[in-house]
Amino acid sequence: MNLVQEGLALGIPAPGPDADQRPSAARIYRMWFGTEGALPADEDLARKILNAFPREPAAAKINRAHHLLITEALAARGISQVLDIGCGYALPRPQSGGDLLFAQNTHDVVQQHWRSASVIYADIDHDVVARRRSLLDHAPTASPPKAVLADVTDMARLLTRLVADGHLTRDRPVAVLLHDVLPWIPDDDRVQDALAYLRTWLPPGSALSITHATADLSPTWVQRVQDVYGEEGIDFRPRDRQSIASLFGDWGDLYGGPVRTVPTARHQTGHQFAAVPDYVSAAYAGVAVKYPTS
Repeated sequence: MNLVQEGLALGIPAPGPDADQRPSAARIYRMWFGTEGALPADEDLARKILNAFPREPAAAKINRAHHLLITEALAARGISQVLDIGCGYALPRPQSGGDLLFAQNTHDVVQQHWRSASVIYADIDHDVVARRRSLLDHAPTASPPKAVLADVTDMARLLTRLVADGHLTRDRPVAVLLHDVLPWIPDDDRVQDALAYLRTWLPPGSALSITHATADLSPTWVQRVQDVYGEEGIDFRPRDRQSIASLFGDWGDLYGGPVRTVPTARHQTGHQFAAVPDYVSAAYAGVAVKYPTS
């Protein structure tokens, strides 16, 4: 079964005939890290985004640095099952003069702690999954990571399939990473339903990490970015702090007490961009744990 057939079986439409001519938010994200090979449509949209919010590349790097820091923190906590939803493209190692930090993958970080850790990458983009699988086929790891096609709003199907295929088990905690994913789903009810199902399904000790774009910190610039994407037919839905915090339900913060939702660069101690103004993050981050009483 090829990826298109796999997607159709999951209710995910096949890419349209013009998919290679239209801009992709996932490919543009990769551009902010200096990756070459973008399509002309991606380059055109990227220029418009930079005109709307010149700090967009910095915001992407803040998000990625947080991703690596929180993955490290959760693995150090003892969690050896990690589900990276909306994983996007892997970032290649720079040929020269680049920052090797961003070239790390989720499984690189986790498996430094747990060589046999189970790491699953999930994305709705056929090309993202195909490229992830091609890279992972050659990953020199004791426990090869998996890449699956999935719709985050169909959470029940995704989790049921991962258990059935032996990729996840509910007898020990799971860390779920939803970093810069949910803003691309405009339907608030579908997001809330998916996260409610996820929180119920996850076993005690599991963790949920979310980063989410917001207009709270830079209203004018983020609105401009939203308008630019909208002109290209790409849904982009920043949410406010209260809406993002509600996605954690009644879970507690990773470090105790109520869940903190703070500008992404200020969430983790040691973040390399911690000193930048909050508006550069243009997003909130929060990490919650399902304690036994939740």
